Amino acid sequence: MAPLQGEMTLSFLGRIADRYGLTVRSLLSSVTEVAGQQGVGGALQDDSEVFLNAAARDRVAALCRVPQGGLRRALPAWTREEPLGPSKERPAARLHNGVETVAAWGPACPSCVAARTGRIAPARAYLAAHQRVCPRHQYWLMSVPGSGGRVVGLAGCPEVAQAQEDHRRLLRRSPVAGSAFEVAEAVTAWWWAQKWPEERLWPVRLDAVMPAGEDPQRWRILARDLVTYPETVALATLLASRAWRLRVAADGGGHLPYRLADVPCVPSELGHRLRRPWLTERLAACTHGPLFAWTYQCIRTNGGSGDDEQRLWQVPLALRPRPLTDVLAGYHRRQTAGTEGLPAQKRLRGHSVHADGAFAAGLAHARTYAAQHGHLATQRDTRVGSFALGKWVHNQQAHALALPEEKAAALKEVDPWWNIPWSVKWQRSYYRARDHVQRHGPLNAADGFADTHVLTGEWLYLQCTDYSSLHPEQRRLLADIGLTAQAADSARPRRTSRTAGIDKAVACARAFVAEHGCLALATKSISYQGFLLGKWLTAQRCLTRRQDEPAHLQVLDAIDVWWNPPWPLTWQRTWHRIRAHARDRHQGAAERGWPESSDGWATWLSAQCTGYKQLHPLQQQLLAEIGITAETAARPHEIIAQLCGTAPGWPTRARTPPHTATSPPL
Repeated sequence: MAPLQGEMTLSFLGRIADRYGLTVRSLLSSVTEVAGQQGVGGALQDDSEVFLNAAARDRVAALCRVPQGGLRRALPAWTREEPLGPSKERPAARLHNGVETVAAWGPACPSCVAARTGRIAPARAYLAAHQRVCPRHQYWLMSVPGSGGRVVGLAGCPEVAQAQEDHRRLLRRSPVAGSAFEVAEAVTAWWWAQKWPEERLWPVRLDAVMPAGEDPQRWRILARDLVTYPETVALATLLASRAWRLRVAADGGGHLPYRLADVPCVPSELGHRLRRPWLTERLAACTHGPLFAWTYQCIRTNGGSGDDEQRLWQVPLALRPRPLTDVLAGYHRRQTAGTEGLPAQKRLRGHSVHADGAFAAGLAHARTYAAQHGHLATQRDTRVGSFALGKWVHNQQAHALALPEEKAAALKEVDPWWNIPWSVKWQRSYYRARDHVQRHGPLNAADGFADTHVLTGEWLYLQCTDYSSLHPEQRRLLADIGLTAQAADSARPRRTSRTAGIDKAVACARAFVAEHGCLALATKSISYQGFLLGKWLTAQRCLTRRQDEPAHLQVLDAIDVWWNPPWPLTWQRTWHRIRAHARDRHQGAAERGWPESSDGWATWLSAQCTGYKQLHPLQQQLLAEIGITAETAARPHEIIAQLCGTAPGWPTRARTPPHTATSPPL
């Protein structure tokens, strides 16, 4: 008795058992029995598959009188796994169930089986996505979990058989056809779950293939792949086209999409290809889902060019079609309980209970924050109580494409702009401008946004100058606060120019030096004459020295040549204070001894003497002004006595503090 090409091993054994008038379980027991002990593991179900070790395969080959080579060529799972028995010599069999371990299968066409074997007997075979239709007898070979499958006639749906021919042609022509079909299958399954009222073709096709007496709700679950197959093949053909992918990447305009409307060719082309004009508007509003994820990655990878092409065809687990096993289990549970609102299952396959609980906790904190601030444009270090909300929101944004539909919808309900394809800093600046408009009325771009805060006004003018390069959604947001394209063309800069601000800062620095003697004393927190001088000087010290350096840095050099020394500022401050004290003593303006603010001066002086040779040459020149030279550095006690007499608490052995470390030469 020969197997069918592509037949499942357990189906072949079932047909053998039927010839001998046995059950398949009895046959397996006989094949694996040795000295009264049987080597069969696992549970037997109608859609199970069995894997045999070498000893068991030899017995089956002898039983059916077919050489091992013929069985290996006909049965895909014949040598796929070697189940372990009590010993390698003893035959063993292992039964497997479920989509995780058993590849895609379906019932073999009964007419083809009868013609091949001369008997009418059920059989099951491994069927790929392009093998679901028997072209000779026009049957759809449907796999149904927990059963031997179902054969559905396609007399009322000839487009399904035509779709399989198109599918096979696509597989021959395109190297990415298989990956494109998986993405398309996820997209059409997502559309199927939406239950859009405008859809008319799918319900008609569903009714045309529904067997008599079938429960309509159960049939809708089973027939999803059958009903959507023509649209899935058409979409896969489009996605596999290299020219189409390049068109999508170009249509993005250099921006990642926020919604599919930002890539107009995607919703319009799909509405045209699938003969559903209403679909264009539906898809344009999508901000999540498998089609949005594919479009996002297509633009991000420039049409799947180079090494990034694999990322284009990866469908996140949460966006893949739900296995029929899970969906049917939920349906049967609802029917048994008699409650329509009962959850489909206790836990989604591939999801973690702990992760779902953590998301629920983070979402509660996000609602609290959004209720107070009106948005979720948080900084990374934002916290709500002890919860790190900023980090949590950032993690959700980083994995936004892989979020389940219900989680993405929950975040969108809290803040529609929670996941933007531009900078969060830009979004926070926008919210400040929006709040200003709500409090003070419309913006006046032609007057340079005179009634706004300086930072807000400068930010708004910057948006006007870069208006044409902004994301389409950014322009829509700006239009909501009155900053349209016409207003951006008429915008003027603020009257307080950057040059005027620098002039004020330089004048403040000059006055500070006149009063205190040097700019090193202006620490970062110093505010002088109402101006944050310390903070401004810190920013200027961070500017890179170059040939075309700003002119005001040269002015600062003229005001105080040591305003930005090549050694730590703490060294410069201490030197300046000691030099000022030495001059006061020399002029008789200071009393003998250390002033009250001289903590650590003795240690500092001793450290300079000890490490004199390692100091910068310019530091040595500055120390010479207070009497420390290469000769006097060997006598630190004399230096202290000359400067201000014997110091109370003079250390017997001074240590070099970290801030006296030498700096690299200029």
